[in-house]
Amino acid sequence: MLRRVLLVDDEAAMRSALKRQLRATEYEVLVAGSGKEALDILAATEVQVVVSDVRMPEMTGDVLMTRIKHQYPEVVGILLTGYAELNAVIRVLNEGAVFRFLQKPWEPEALLDCLHDAFVCWQEKQQVNDQHTYLENHEHALLETDAEGRTLYVNQKAVRLLNINEDISGAPLEAVLPMLRPEQLLYLASGEQRQLEVQDKTNGQMLRVSSQALHSERRMFRVEKLFELDTLAIPELLSRQELLYQLDRLLLSSGEPVTAIYLDINGFRRFNDSLGYQQADRLLAMIAAELLKAKPEGASLGRMSGDEFALFIAGGFSLADICGQLEAMLLPFHDLIHFAGRELHVAFRVGYARSPVDGQDADELLRNAQVAANTASRGGRRTVVCYQQHMNTHDSEFVSLQSDLYRSLERDQLFVLYQPKVSMPDGRIAGAEALIRWEHGTRGVISPSVFIPMAEENGLIDPIGDWVLAAASAQKRIWEAQQVPDFVLSVNLSGRQLEDDALLDRVRDLIQQNALHASQIELEITETFLMQDISHSLELLRGLKALGVRLAIDDFGTGYSSLNYLHQLPVDTLKIDRSFVTGLGQNHEAFELVKNIIHLSHDMGKRVVAEGVETREQLDILTGLQCDEIQGFFFSPPVSADSFRELLENQPLIMLDVTTEGAVPARI
Repeated sequence: MLRRVLLVDDEAAMRSALKRQLRATEYEVLVAGSGKEALDILAATEVQVVVSDVRMPEMTGDVLMTRIKHQYPEVVGILLTGYAELNAVIRVLNEGAVFRFLQKPWEPEALLDCLHDAFVCWQEKQQVNDQHTYLENHEHALLETDAEGRTLYVNQKAVRLLNINEDISGAPLEAVLPMLRPEQLLYLASGEQRQLEVQDKTNGQMLRVSSQALHSERRMFRVEKLFELDTLAIPELLSRQELLYQLDRLLLSSGEPVTAIYLDINGFRRFNDSLGYQQADRLLAMIAAELLKAKPEGASLGRMSGDEFALFIAGGFSLADICGQLEAMLLPFHDLIHFAGRELHVAFRVGYARSPVDGQDADELLRNAQVAANTASRGGRRTVVCYQQHMNTHDSEFVSLQSDLYRSLERDQLFVLYQPKVSMPDGRIAGAEALIRWEHGTRGVISPSVFIPMAEENGLIDPIGDWVLAAASAQKRIWEAQQVPDFVLSVNLSGRQLEDDALLDRVRDLIQQNALHASQIELEITETFLMQDISHSLELLRGLKALGVRLAIDDFGTGYSSLNYLHQLPVDTLKIDRSFVTGLGQNHEAFELVKNIIHLSHDMGKRVVAEGVETREQLDILTGLQCDEIQGFFFSPPVSADSFRELLENQPLIMLDVTTEGAVPARI
């Protein structure tokens, strides 16, 4: 790197003398006869060190150095002064505008030593500037302190997060982070890496503060906002830290078992998207208020994160006791709730753990309750799950399998099977449902009940869902080219796909690319998703219907008060959930429910499909109830595209038995 020195003096003889002293050195020397000329050179040329006389006409050396500090703060200044100018020199030294001064007359060696030190100072400034650039461009709020805890630098993200409105250079850490207690400051300052979570009482923020030791006895602090504690404005609702503190105290003082319960709101992200964050916070406050009113007597309730709550209660409760208390607590959410002119359905995933078996401190107990809640979310319809030790093992396996799922598309491990929907009573194939499968490299075929919830949790359901839609559409085009009998091809849409603004364009493009008749494509949407926000669902369904595709409600009968809203939904088909079909012939309630669904649907001009039909008895009952279509293993499991074409070419799949007036499978 070229080392450049600018000599400033109004006397030509002095400039020449200084240049002679530096002639044999490594420095490139520039000269200026006045302060103005020096500033012009600095504007056009990179200079590391400026050496200037103090006494000059028009602009003195001390004034020049002050100007340089403000315009070129990385430049290091040296003043040459006589005794009479010492006061001016001391002033600029105190201001930090000058690195050092040499009093006349000086020794040549002293000048060279001073220049050497000045360039070392310049290099240190560059390192500091590089560090400050790194801090300023970092994604997190950062601040740097020296070994004594004095603040050296704070980036703008930290200024905004901590609401700093004054210069805090040199301020002690406790002044910058007043929410930290003395013992917390000591903890963060000890060790290579430290981290803790703390509540800022002044603005209701929950912060995570982490620290790391750096070179030169400096320490870096990172501050992250976890969430707002005061957005719900409910004093009775404990913060996460308060809940952990109280639970720890109860575990230490109570001689009874303690049950910790974790509640996670299903799909709250959709409320954020459809309502906006401000309205979603109001909804969250309403939910919290309802939970507080209905919580078991003696229980403490707190908010663990944005849409997750936890409560704990002491007592030797049985499994039935806990489930009964939770049932009563969640009763207000069994029906649709009215909020901001909308009708919404709020559901929870719930897990619980009990001391001392499932945990002996607050952190372990709540963590295991959360693991149980996560298991509930993956298990389908179970909403309340008790923690078991094997769940942590399953959690580890889940993480490993999740990593493999990321690679499944590029490894071409996903494939589609097709299950026929048989029209009653002629036994011909009216439709088929496209069903995704995963052929894992070492574990064989993975059940969709395992990897679909996994994909929904990590966001992979978007590309996987798009792939299924594209693959099924392309296969439908192949079948049409083979001139097989017409049928309606059904594809499931996930909740995340339905939240994508680009869904309508994507469906339209696939229909056009494959030259398909839109009426031969049916999109299946789960009832639970539709019922979560009726207003939003109506807008979405109308947009899809405008494309000309058919629409079906999947898993019908599980979506809470859905019969009251069925007439509003522009759908063509209802698919009766398999759990109700399984009960046919076994209990009267299932029979009455299925009968009512079929009759009501026909009154509104909608077709009905019963899925999960496996027995002759179920088939006979559904035939007697005039169900339109049957889907299930009684006729065929999901099969490959080639096998499905064979089914199409060998219809009907059932024929009428004239002796028993029942349907029996045809031989194919």
